[in-house]
Amino acid sequence: MIRQSVKVMNSTGLHARPAASLAKIVKKYDSSLILINNGKEIQIKGMMSILGAGVKGNAMIDLICDGQDEHQLMDELKTAFASGFGEKE
Repeated sequence: MIRQSVKVMNSTGLHARPAASLAKIVKKYDSSLILINNGKEIQIKGMMSILGAGVKGNAMIDLICDGQDEHQLMDELKTAFASGFGEKE
């Protein structure tokens, strides 16, 4: 299990487009992802659980990856968050 804090670069937070991108990344791996926002742990299973987390723009959140490919998942997640999921501000 690995844990990492990341900043949500999108000024609008994890709305539909970045949530869909995040869900697509998570589905590629066997490892599980838990997102921690304001002390609340959310098991990420798909787009609806991401939207339900209510992550605001420029927030700091924690990601916990657990499983056999957790390092690869975390690497891809850090890259996606750093790039703002490809959205131009």
